[in-house]
Amino acid sequence: MTVQATDEDIRERASIDRSMRFPVLFFFTSAAAWLFVATILGFFSALKLRVPGLWEECQFLGYGRVFPMHMIALVYGWALQAGIGVMLWLMARLTRRELKYGMGVVVIGHVWNALVAVAVICIWSGFGRSIPLLDFPGWMAPLFAMVYMAMVVWVIPMFKTRREASIYISEYYLVGAALWFPWVFITAGILISKEAAPTMAAGAGSWFVSNLIYFWMAPIALAVAYYIVPKIADRPIYSYGWAKMGFWILALFAGWTGFQRYYGGPYPAWIPAVSGAAVVFVLLAVVATISNLAMTLRGKTKLWEISPSLRFTAMGMFFFAVYACLSAVSIIPMVQPALQFSFFLSGLDVLAIYGFFSMTVFGAMYFIVPRITGCEWPSAASIRNHFWYSTYGIITLIVCLLIAGLAQGGNLSRPNIPFSTSFMNSTCWVVGACIAWLLIAVSNLWFFYQLALMFVGKGRKSEGPTLIHGGHDNAEGAAGTA
Repeated sequence: MTVQATDEDIRERASIDRSMRFPVLFFFTSAAAWLFVATILGFFSALKLRVPGLWEECQFLGYGRVFPMHMIALVYGWALQAGIGVMLWLMARLTRRELKYGMGVVVIGHVWNALVAVAVICIWSGFGRSIPLLDFPGWMAPLFAMVYMAMVVWVIPMFKTRREASIYISEYYLVGAALWFPWVFITAGILISKEAAPTMAAGAGSWFVSNLIYFWMAPIALAVAYYIVPKIADRPIYSYGWAKMGFWILALFAGWTGFQRYYGGPYPAWIPAVSGAAVVFVLLAVVATISNLAMTLRGKTKLWEISPSLRFTAMGMFFFAVYACLSAVSIIPMVQPALQFSFFLSGLDVLAIYGFFSMTVFGAMYFIVPRITGCEWPSAASIRNHFWYSTYGIITLIVCLLIAGLAQGGNLSRPNIPFSTSFMNSTCWVVGACIAWLLIAVSNLWFFYQLALMFVGKGRKSEGPTLIHGGHDNAEGAAGTA
């Protein structure tokens, strides 16, 4: 059992939450707004892919512009801002330090939103670079890097002045995410400069996507999971050794991934081979982490049915395991040539960004927002709808893209089949992607509406939490585990 909080602890947490209220709510609401924009753009990009002749007279609505806009809004508008909000709150709570100069963080956040808007407009206007997740003009990369570092600079002083000498595993992941992203982003920008050879630029782009997932999204999601699961289960982590092992395996091997997507390409054979081996090591870290969290929750799994935070976090960790397994399967020599340059890899990226990262961050938001606003979520029914529409949407999206990738890759591996035939045989599955993005858009609209009510202080005024199935004062009582 966890230690009962004293009155002093409660007052201290309340003071920390007050210092975090406006910065964290700003990042959460901005991220939620960008997420809704991204899902709408995702629907239109999937629709355009299924019906290529749609709006063909309008170059501004071409797939080559709409899809990059969708991904930039999803990653830089939603994922980065939601992750920073979670990072600031978790680090403050774990180190027991208030956030100083919070309004300065909000000002910098406005600059970040302006940069994302300019990037989307530049791509829409035809000034994109056709480099996945780095499609914006090259001159914007240094600005993104500087503004990011200005937003997370408060994390390091809080960590260095922490009240406890011991370091909790979530702190490892938060500091790692804060430091790894600038390294990955700046390195990719240098390697994809105008002077770089196209071959190196393609490889660096693939490396950037992989390391954005493993060195930014995964650390944030795992920091959330290692914080929320023990909190709600009311017990310590099952094995701290397993937790640290998972962190160090990720830190040592994730940076080698990315080039496995170019197996058989114009690179020395050892580079994709080493990347493939690194993917297997990362899978071991994921297995250790998921097993550790499952053992922590053993005997209290019914809490998943009651707690919104735990339900979203658990589903996010499930998607993380699926992503790691599919990534390992995709490097098998007999499978990889058929899956290269197909919808399969696009499905993997979406599974990472919206599957395990976004679902886990939703869990963090449902946990954090009531604590910094002093009110509860207005509607348990809306939370249920958000969860199930998101879950059905992401499963539909991933299954359709993966099957489309298998169909497309199988045809591409046969030289007697024209490329147009392979494309048409696979795009029939894109109809499912259109439906999936609509489901996700509806779920995010529910979430954004509830978050906006919380932002303006219109949440439910009640001492009891908003549980997915109400009638009890706490999750344990509802689950029958108290």
